[in-house]
Amino acid sequence: MKISLNWIKKYVFPLNMDENKISNILTDIGLTVKGINNENQDFVLDVEITPNRTDAMSHYGIARDLYAVLKFRGYKVHLVKPVVINEGDHCNNNKYNLSILLKRHDTCIRYSGIFISKIKIEPSPYWLISRLRSIGIKSINNMIDIIHFVMYELGQPIHIFDMDQIEDRKILIKNAEKNTKFQSSDNIIRKLDEEDLVIYDTVKPLSIAGMINHIKSNIHVKTKNIFIGSACFNPIIIRNLRKKHSIKTETQYFFEKDTDPNQTVYALQRAAFLIKNIIKNKIICSDIIDCYPNPISISKIKLRYKKIINIIGKKISKKKIKEILSLLEMMIYSENDQYLLIRIPSYRTDVQREIDVIEEIFRIYGIHKIPIHHKIKISTLPKIFFKTEYEIQKILFEQLVCFGFQEIISSTIRKNEEKFSSLLNSFLKIQEIKILNPVNYNYQFMRSSLIFSMIDCIEYNLKNNRIKSNIKFFELGNIYYKINNKFLEKTYLGIAMSQKKKTESKNYPFFYLKGMIEQIFQKSGILNYTQILSKHPLLENGISILYNHKNLVELGKFKNHILKKNEIFYAEIDWKYLVSIIQDKKIIYIPFSRYPTSRRDLSLLVDKTISFEKINQLIKKKENHIIKKIQIYDLYEGKNFPISKKSYTVSFFFESQKETLTDKIINNSMKEIEFFLKKELKAEIREK
Repeated sequence: MKISLNWIKKYVFPLNMDENKISNILTDIGLTVKGINNENQDFVLDVEITPNRTDAMSHYGIARDLYAVLKFRGYKVHLVKPVVINEGDHCNNNKYNLSILLKRHDTCIRYSGIFISKIKIEPSPYWLISRLRSIGIKSINNMIDIIHFVMYELGQPIHIFDMDQIEDRKILIKNAEKNTKFQSSDNIIRKLDEEDLVIYDTVKPLSIAGMINHIKSNIHVKTKNIFIGSACFNPIIIRNLRKKHSIKTETQYFFEKDTDPNQTVYALQRAAFLIKNIIKNKIICSDIIDCYPNPISISKIKLRYKKIINIIGKKISKKKIKEILSLLEMMIYSENDQYLLIRIPSYRTDVQREIDVIEEIFRIYGIHKIPIHHKIKISTLPKIFFKTEYEIQKILFEQLVCFGFQEIISSTIRKNEEKFSSLLNSFLKIQEIKILNPVNYNYQFMRSSLIFSMIDCIEYNLKNNRIKSNIKFFELGNIYYKINNKFLEKTYLGIAMSQKKKTESKNYPFFYLKGMIEQIFQKSGILNYTQILSKHPLLENGISILYNHKNLVELGKFKNHILKKNEIFYAEIDWKYLVSIIQDKKIIYIPFSRYPTSRRDLSLLVDKTISFEKINQLIKKKENHIIKKIQIYDLYEGKNFPISKKSYTVSFFFESQKETLTDKIINNSMKEIEFFLKKELKAEIREK
C-alpha cells in the first residue's frame, strides 16, 4: 500500500516544533525525510500491511498508530481527527423521502447513505489532485476524487450514484434475480444470478455490492444530485463476487477486508464536508439514512498482568501498560490487582484474544527494550519420550508414512507354502498351528511370520495393477506358533519393499530399508546396537540387528521364487522388545558442539570374512572421545585384489566439545587407529 508522508502529517504532528525536529522524529522510527513540511516535496512509502491489520489500511489509520508510538516514546505530538460536516449543516427535513432496505442481513451488516443536491461536476482542486497522484490514483472529477480520497484517508469504502437515476428514491440491498443482465461502467455486460449481492432501486440494479456501478447510475458532467452510500459487507461475499465477475476497482480492495461497521456514518460526514468546501455553490444535504439492524457488540477482554510478564519476559509497570492501552484507544472497563477488563475499539478487528492485546503492548513498548540473554533456551524433542505403546506406535507410523509406506491389515491365515514354512519353522524351532476346520483348503495355517501376508498383499496388487511398481507396505500384527505343544503369539512390525529386478543399483532397496530403520532407531534413542550377518532361512544377504545381544531386527532380500519380475526386501522388528527399549530410555540432552567437524578417510585391505560392523565395534571399544561418527564410504572386491581380500574405505568424523581440533591432534588419532586395525585385523593400509 502506498502512503504519502505529507498526507499523514495532516493528522499527526509535533507541537511547537520546527521543520528539522519533525524530520528527526520520523527518522527515529526508521524514516529518513528532508523538508517534510514542504508541500511541493512529498515522500511516498510502499508499506506492507498484514491482512489482519485492516485498521492500518488508510492514511489516518497509520497516523493513529504512529501517534501511539511517538507519544509513548516521549515526543510531544498531537493527533487530529479528520473534520466532518456539522449537524447544523444538514437540511433536516423529509422532502427527499429517502429509504434504505436490507433484505440480506447476513451479507450486508450496515448500510448508510446521504443525498446531496445542487452539486457541480468539475475538475478537482490542486491539493486533491496532488494527494491522489502521490499514491498513484488518477484524477477524474471532483466528486469521484472525493470518494477516492475518503476511502484512502479512512479505509472505509464508499460509492456514489446519480440520484436522478434512482427510481422512487429507494435503495434495496438484496440478491439478484436469475439471468439479470448488468452493463457495468467498464462497458462489460455481466450475467448475474441468485447468489450475487446487488444494490437495487425499485426497478433496476444500480451496483454490484458497491464495487462497480451500472452504466446508467454513474455520475456524469450534467449530474446535479448525488447519493453517496457507505456500507459494511461480508468480506467473503465480496471476495467471491470479485473473483466470479473479474471485478477490479479501488473500492473492492477495501470491501474485501473486515472494515469497521461503526465508521460508515463518519465516512459519509467526511465526504459531505469535503464536497461542501470544494464546491462553491451552496449545497443541500439530507440527513444520513442509516440501516444497522444488528449492531456489533464491543468485545471485552480480560488482560492478566502475570500473563503479560510470562509472554514478554520482562515486568512492565502497570502505569505503562495502562498508558499504552489508552494510546491504543482500548478503554479500561474495570480493574483490580490481578487483571484489567478492557474494551476493544470496533476498528481493531484483529484483536480478539488476550494474546492479541499483549502483542499490541509489546509492539508499542518496543522489542528493543527487552534484554537478550546470552544463553538461548529452547525446547527440543530429539527422542521419543512417550511412555504408552499407543503413543510410540503413532509416532513411528507417522514416520513410516513420511517415508512413503502404506499400512496394510492382512489376514492371519496364510497360504500353504510348505517349502518356505518348513525352512522357517526348523530355523525358529517352532511348530505351526493348523486350523481344524478351514473354510478354504488353501488357507489352513496360522501365519508364523508377517512375511507371508506381505507377499500375498504385494502379489495381489501387482496382478491387479493396483500399484505398478515400487510397493512400500508395513503392518503391525501377531504371529502364531507352538513350542512343546504350548500355543504362543508374538507381535512384530513388518516392513516390505518391492521393485522390478534391475541390474544396476540392485541393492538400493536394501540400503534404503536399512537407513530407514536406523532413522527409527535414532528417533527412538536407540544408538548402541550391533549388526551381524543374518542366518534367516528366507532372507539372503541379510543382517540381524542386535540390542544388548538380543535380536531386534531381521533385514534382507526375500529368496524370491514366487514373483519372477519383482524383488522383495523385508524387515521384521520385534515390536514388544522395541517398545520396552523406548520406555526404558532416559532423555539425555547433549548440546551441539560450537567447534567444527573434521573428516578423514582411511582405505584398508582386510580378509573377506571381516564385516564393516566388526571394524565399527572395534573402533568403539577403543573409546576415542573425539571420534563422533564412523561411516563406510566404499567397498570393493574383485579385480586387482586377492580372492580372499576386500577393500573398505571408512570415513572418520572428529569433533570436540572443548576446542577446535588441529591437524596434529587428528593425525595422531588416525595413526593410533591404523596401528590398532593392523594389530587386531591384520589389515593393510592402502596408499591415500
